[in-house]
Amino acid sequence: MNTTPFRWLVALVCLLLAAPAMAQSPDLINEDRDLVRVMRHPDGSRSVYKRQAGWRGMRCATYTASGKLAAINDYTEGKYGQLVACVIYNDKKQPIYKVSYGYDAQARLIEERMFSNPGNKLVQRVIYRYDANGNRAKPLIISLNNSSTGITPTITDDVTNAHRDLRGRRRR
Repeated sequence: MNTTPFRWLVALVCLLLAAPAMAQSPDLINEDRDLVRVMRHPDGSRSVYKRQAGWRGMRCATYTASGKLAAINDYTEGKYGQLVACVIYNDKKQPIYKVSYGYDAQARLIEERMFSNPGNKLVQRVIYRYDANGNRAKPLIISLNNSSTGITPTITDDVTNAHRDLRGRRRR
């Protein structure tokens, strides 16, 4: 399995999630009762976030510096405004991934699961951990592939820390 397109897509998703922190100039526009925010990125690309009236969610369309559509993410929110699902579309507007989100008892995001579409196979898990003060640590990202083990951790230091944390919790 060629993982280069998958890695590119994961990097794009990470870029989209980090877009507010990296943006140079946000612009807010209210188009026909739809709230739109445009984030212009240092590399010339831009992300257009749109909330549609009457819909619990948001659409993020990302465009390259030349103006070509790169990806679309449709986010669905739950009753309390938390993310519950996302569908990721390629530049041809074909769904390629579905994402589900999990929360703990304190309503903190603890896991994202990305599934291929079509096929509905789990391709990636992102696990979030929090310290005693509630600060989120660096996430543990696990990409699943066709290797003999089936799971390839992409951040080995975090795998070691996660195992250590789990062992510590079991002793308490």
